[in-house]
Amino acid sequence: MSGSTALDVRWPIGGLFTALGLLLAGYGLGTPGNQGQYTSVNINLWWGLIMLLFGLLVLLGAWRSRRNLHGGLSAASVEGRATEGREHRLGLEHEE
Repeated sequence: MSGSTALDVRWPIGGLFTALGLLLAGYGLGTPGNQGQYTSVNINLWWGLIMLLFGLLVLLGAWRSRRNLHGGLSAASVEGRATEGREHRLGLEHEE
């Protein structure tokens, strides 16, 4: 398989949103009764949960994409099989 899928930016972005969501939600849980900080809604808790959910969804998408790469997407089309054969003949692809 070609190296174009070697870098998937969803892993670091998902990790970042998950970590920040955990921190923000944790802060919101730690300061629920601070009336000076929150007028009516614990905004830190809610946005932390939203960021956490988004980060987990991005990580899930990256994991599913990684899992599908080994399923042989290139073997699904004539062009993909031709590209794989050409890369193999030229030595651009290494068997694992």
